[in-house]
Amino acid sequence: MIRKNKLISLWLIISIVIGFLTTMFFILVYLNNNVLCDLDCRGRNEVVIALIFLSLVGMFVGSFTYYFISERYEQKIGEIHKQTEAVYKFLDNEQKKILKILIKQKGRTTQAKLVESTGMSRVKISRLLQKMENKNIIEKVKKGMTNEIRLVKDLEILFLEG
Repeated sequence: MIRKNKLISLWLIISIVIGFLTTMFFILVYLNNNVLCDLDCRGRNEVVIALIFLSLVGMFVGSFTYYFISERYEQKIGEIHKQTEAVYKFLDNEQKKILKILIKQKGRTTQAKLVESTGMSRVKISRLLQKMENKNIIEKVKKGMTNEIRLVKDLEILFLEG
């Protein structure tokens, strides 16, 4: 249904642009032949008319191309939103909070900073991170006395680059 509506709106846009181009072309030809000049300057004005017509065609082709590119981009954005929603469905509220902090921190933070920013206890953060690691959402990397928490590569691409 949505695809059909987009097709109808596309044909409507194309019809309007073609009508505008045709009208402009014939108005310019009429003005050139009957109003603007005599036989001497018609050759010079025909070049101007041709350039105007080509620029209008270029605008039409550009808008047509933009329409299809933006449609593909909207589809890609929709797919990314579906994927992110799917990830969020498998997390409880506290895990979502940790994930949001990780996203704000560009996919990497330390376990100590998570304790600090969430206000949860170290034990609670440790348990939540273990669950998230088991779900293959994050990975822990030992870094001195604390752990560095990172989003796994697939989710990093999904959340940070998409």
